[in-house]
Amino acid sequence: MNIRVTGQSQTASTIANIQRQSAGQAKYQNQVASGLRVERPSDDPTAFPALARARADGLRFAAFGQTMADATTTLDAGVSALGEVSAVLTQAKQIAIEGADATTDGSGAEALATQVDGLIQRALAAANAQVNGRSLFGGTATTAPPFRTVTDPTGLLTGVTYAGADERGRALIGPDQTIDTQYVGSEVFQRPGGDLFQTLIGLRDDLRNATLTGPARSAALNARLGQVDATRTAIGEATAEQGSSLVTLEAISARASDLKLESDIKVGDLGSTDYAEAVVRMQEQQTSLQATLAVSAKLLQPSLLDFIR
Repeated sequence: MNIRVTGQSQTASTIANIQRQSAGQAKYQNQVASGLRVERPSDDPTAFPALARARADGLRFAAFGQTMADATTTLDAGVSALGEVSAVLTQAKQIAIEGADATTDGSGAEALATQVDGLIQRALAAANAQVNGRSLFGGTATTAPPFRTVTDPTGLLTGVTYAGADERGRALIGPDQTIDTQYVGSEVFQRPGGDLFQTLIGLRDDLRNATLTGPARSAALNARLGQVDATRTAIGEATAEQGSSLVTLEAISARASDLKLESDIKVGDLGSTDYAEAVVRMQEQQTSLQATLAVSAKLLQPSLLDFIR
């Protein structure tokens, strides 16, 4: 059987061959320009599923890393605020000891009471501290200051109430793994027998109480010393807990960084361009295309060359 190759079929075959070689050259040019060998399943059906999983893993570990960074910032701020409260209590203890001294007279006691007024404000500011607009000690209620003041008709601060939530705020730092970040302020600062604000307010009032003189004032202030120590213990426990959380975060964050790096390396191995190979392939396609065009110029009519040009 005779097979006749018509001019039309030869032209179509030549055009198809030129288009295929041009597409191949463009493919490798894009790989070199973008640095990506696999961008869609059709680029490498075998490698793409593993590449997609590696990319998803990298994004997940990056998200956990950001969450842990935010949690670290919050806990760092919390530890700093607790450190401020601890310093306030240390100063309050020194004032109580000085006030209990029998040589401290009424004017001296009033001066000490004024110092305690300043300590109360410092403690309140620390307990209402925020980071990135979120309260540190309001539990899950982070948008408003958790502690509010109570004053008498003269404007004197007589108490502090907790208006935050009763549940701690938590951050997701891994699959089904959370860490406490926003603590419940009443559990930290208002424990029974160790209430920060009532201790300071009581110390101030004892120093200003004109009916307490000599041994009676010394006895009252010595009793306040016990409350100061109990409050310092409560603050120390909260500080230790947050410090332990920071150590845990550091370890988990380091592991997440390692896993993200492994995912990124896998993505690079599966989907990145091998530049040496891509350049060689691109040159091969270019050489083949030039050869095809040269042959076509001799075999085909000028009208065809004008068409494909």
